[in-house]
Amino acid sequence: MRISRVRVLVGAAVGAAFFTTCFAPAQAADLGYGSIKDIPPPAPSGRAWYLKGTIGMKNPEPDSISVDEPAFADHTVHHVDIKSTALFGLGIGVEHSRWLRFDVTGEYRGKQLFVAQDSYCRTPVDCGTNEYTADLESWLGLVNAYIDLGTWHGVTPYVGGGIGLGSITVMGFKDVNVPNDSVFYGNKDKTTTNFAWALYAGLSYDVTPQFTVDLAYRYTDLGSVETGRATAYDGSSSYSGLEIRDITSHDLLLSARYRLDRPEPMYPVSIK
Repeated sequence: MRISRVRVLVGAAVGAAFFTTCFAPAQAADLGYGSIKDIPPPAPSGRAWYLKGTIGMKNPEPDSISVDEPAFADHTVHHVDIKSTALFGLGIGVEHSRWLRFDVTGEYRGKQLFVAQDSYCRTPVDCGTNEYTADLESWLGLVNAYIDLGTWHGVTPYVGGGIGLGSITVMGFKDVNVPNDSVFYGNKDKTTTNFAWALYAGLSYDVTPQFTVDLAYRYTDLGSVETGRATAYDGSSSYSGLEIRDITSHDLLLSARYRLDRPEPMYPVSIK
């Protein structure tokens, strides 16, 4: 009986040694202790810092104008417009994951011409028209977040949003009243800084692993601005000026992103 038990124990020990010799390398590799060549590399995380440059066109639209003058019996705004012009921007951001990224951008939105016309009657015999003009110069800074919606044939659609500050300076304001032979000029340039927000929808394409181009539409809300006080050319009278209300903009953006680094996959520690 004792000899049988010894034979069983010896056989078990030999089998265990054989099993360990045959399978231990594979198990060690699975646990990260084999040769690095035996381990398929995991996918990179996708996180990378990038620089961003943007050029584009903006199409601003003021909602209305308001004139702080004595009450009109009849007042009609016939036209209000801000002309389109180019914009230029720079930014820095990070790809947090394969589908989420953030950046901080600043842009110069150029000078643009503001024009408006209205007519009024204070009394049946006291009527007139006004033709308003001014140059608007604006800057915009935003903190943005974007969600990539997947990639098809190298093209990645995305949506996003941003919040920040918009600064608009009104320069060279002029109010011409032809029927009454009157001209008012803005006393000085006036800058207004407002809370601003934006919504994005676009398409991006990876030209190389580090260089990406994208084309986007952006809806931007810049708030309202004022011209400042205006005085008649002969100094006979003045008024507080014009308010340009609720300026929004439909922007077309062409951007390029350059990744500053390419994250390397993390391998387990190896023992040769």
